[in-house]
Amino acid sequence: MKILMITPPLLQPNTPYAATPLLTAWLRSQGHDAVQADLSLALLLKLFSKKGLTDLFQALETVPAAAGFLEQADAYLETIEPVVAFLQGRSSCLNVALPEGAHLARAYDQEEQLGWNFRGLNDEDRARHLCSLYLDDVAEAFKLADPDFGFSRYAEHLPASFPDVDNNRTSFFFRELEQLTDSLLAKHRPELVAITVPFPGCLLGALTIARRINHTFKGVIICLGGGYVNTELRELSDPRIFDVVDCVCLDSGMTPLLRIANGETPVRTFVREEGAVRFYEDAGEPVAHNELPPPTFDGLPLDDYFGLFEVLNPVTRLWSDGRWNKLVLAHGCCWSRCAFCDTSIDYICRYDPAAPATICDWMVSMMTETGFNGFHFVDEALPPDLLDGLCDEILRRGLAVEWWGNIRFEKCLSGELIEKMARAGCIAVTGGLESCCDRTLQLMKKGITVDGAATVIRRFADAGILTHAYLMYGFPTQTREEVFQALETVRQLMEEGALHSAYWHRFALTAHSEISRDPGRFGIRLSPEKRTGFARNEIPFKGDFDHDLEAVGAALRAATYNYQLGLGFDVAVESWLVE
Repeated sequence: MKILMITPPLLQPNTPYAATPLLTAWLRSQGHDAVQADLSLALLLKLFSKKGLTDLFQALETVPAAAGFLEQADAYLETIEPVVAFLQGRSSCLNVALPEGAHLARAYDQEEQLGWNFRGLNDEDRARHLCSLYLDDVAEAFKLADPDFGFSRYAEHLPASFPDVDNNRTSFFFRELEQLTDSLLAKHRPELVAITVPFPGCLLGALTIARRINHTFKGVIICLGGGYVNTELRELSDPRIFDVVDCVCLDSGMTPLLRIANGETPVRTFVREEGAVRFYEDAGEPVAHNELPPPTFDGLPLDDYFGLFEVLNPVTRLWSDGRWNKLVLAHGCCWSRCAFCDTSIDYICRYDPAAPATICDWMVSMMTETGFNGFHFVDEALPPDLLDGLCDEILRRGLAVEWWGNIRFEKCLSGELIEKMARAGCIAVTGGLESCCDRTLQLMKKGITVDGAATVIRRFADAGILTHAYLMYGFPTQTREEVFQALETVRQLMEEGALHSAYWHRFALTAHSEISRDPGRFGIRLSPEKRTGFARNEIPFKGDFDHDLEAVGAALRAATYNYQLGLGFDVAVESWLVE
């Protein structure tokens, strides 16, 4: 069967998302004619072009808020394509003067206060940073034409009910996307189209693509899958989504897609039968992770991806800049006990690692195909024992690679192992410090202590590996005193140079977590839900807190932003709170 795998808008444009290269390779290994396309990248390149901006100017002619942007229309038309080419690496320098919007203006103000090279960055980094903020200014203009537009997401905050896709037919964003869909389908003429929806900000783009295929290319089978589907559509009962798609597949997509392509009974798949939604349960063992072929990037325009360097931080830059080969070392999480996590879902609870030799074979294949030796290991948490074996294999083969990924700051990450990781090419790690408080870490079954995690973070820094911490506020029973104790720990780690980056997330209660199944043990009460039969993930709840979560969240973010710039270490942590 001719199968087309699609990544819908909008995602980061610096490197291909991991799903379609893996699924394309798997389907080819099973004898199918699978191809892939990145409509997220294609749409951004169409929008951020001279023609795209010309169309945007016309759409904004009667919008009063766009007057400042329209005054600089000629300058944007002259610079947009050289900027994108520079960020793509097609030119080594930028020889145009950039029109100044709000983001660029703030950057110039910061340069006056701190100097450009206060982070030790070079002239090319400065140019990449300014070009990235220039594109952020252009993105703000697109938001004036379509308020739901974001640089790497569209309408991210979706309602729980099925969205009315037809309401977006007049959107500037969707008109362009429909034209790209027509061209793609005319080129490949697939019998089956599979669209991955990794995040909420990709759903409307995916549904728009599906609707266009349905209207214009009758008879094509359309499937949805991906991270958003796996978490938010597990209780699907609203049949309206099947007006635009034929199947909604859960969990690992290999077997569900193969069954559909082979014309066999579906597994782990929602369909509509006699007007109602039916779910075909799982059957048989899933495909072993170690038996998968290496991902393939055939069909993706690797030279067209472009990185963004918006935030002056070497760790956060990794997500949006650089050409990373995304790779999964193990299916699932080696810990899978955190009470706040979706531990009941397959992508967390079913742990299935590949062998180090297999992983290195994949890496060699990917480097040969892409020409890039950088890897982002996108596992939920890289297992220490697997890392140990992988580093041995990388060193034995003498592979010249750079890589980074998510880990747990657990005590078994010894100084010896971390030194080996550095020698094997590890440049950065990210991990959850969460509430950064021993009492609540124990309550959430995180399996780490603050002192133990701090020791591991210092070991990474001593080995020359950058560190980033995910932090959490608003966790049930968390007190104001505990929150500011956590901020003090972050302050100390950043001041000594052990922790290089951090971000505070507000706790959200998800339907697939242990906390949602036993809220009383965590001192919270579930609020009434309006069940729509479509999406369900975040659950409203009530808890007793001795502080204003909004105000404290703002204080945490302000303090940490300054710490990352090397500022504010002498300010008492509670002084950041404005009440």
